[in-house]
Amino acid sequence: MAREIDLLWGPREPARRGPKPRLSRGAVVEAAVALADAEGLEAVSMQRVAKELGYTTMSLYRHVDSKEDMLTLMAEAATGDAPPAPEGDGGWRAGIETWAEAIMRRYRAHPWMVFVQLSGPPSGPNGLQWMEAGLRELVRAGLRTGDALEMLLLISATLRETVRMEVEMGRAAEAAGTTLSESERDYARALREVVTPERFPTIRRMLDEGVLDQAAPAPDPGGGPAGGPAEGLDFGLQRILDGVEAYVRATAGDARGA
Repeated sequence: MAREIDLLWGPREPARRGPKPRLSRGAVVEAAVALADAEGLEAVSMQRVAKELGYTTMSLYRHVDSKEDMLTLMAEAATGDAPPAPEGDGGWRAGIETWAEAIMRRYRAHPWMVFVQLSGPPSGPNGLQWMEAGLRELVRAGLRTGDALEMLLLISATLRETVRMEVEMGRAAEAAGTTLSESERDYARALREVVTPERFPTIRRMLDEGVLDQAAPAPDPGGGPAGGPAEGLDFGLQRILDGVEAYVRATAGDARGA
């Protein structure tokens, strides 16, 4: 983690005498992000990025030590700035909802981000901005800082894993020559052939109620996954926030009764 902090906070370029080089770390990262946006994370390599820039692979190593470092820098760059606090006093829930929606927009713009391996909590300037913004709202809700951190991890993991599943399911549908909506309906039809109310009563009830027959949201125009806090994820997020409110009320009551 200390090395990652040095990478993300240290000098952007090693000090060198002479004219400023035409190639820079920023240019390498920008090209890598553009490549990942266009073709996915699996397309990114030192060799491919060098080709996109018109340089030799070895020239990139003067600015980025390894592919692992490049991925770390890419994720930090794509994370961008955290959203400002909502105007007016909409309360902490509105703040967290704004925060979650902004994260989902980032993931939709750069869906490869959810496939970059995490090495620990945020450590770069951008990542820490988002962490600060989320913690700020949860502390406003009445959580202690340690509890706020645990809750922020839960919300972050929920958002990230939701996008990851959407991307993977979308890829599988595309590989099968269908759409996510059609794939879900095919799944429901196939399940009806094998799921009986005696063995799987709850799943059968769900099928009978047509839950899996509902069309998935249309693909995002920006190329990212469909859905988000305004779609199916909103229900789960709101229940998490309900839990925060209930916990704060309960702990406040315990404190008064002590």
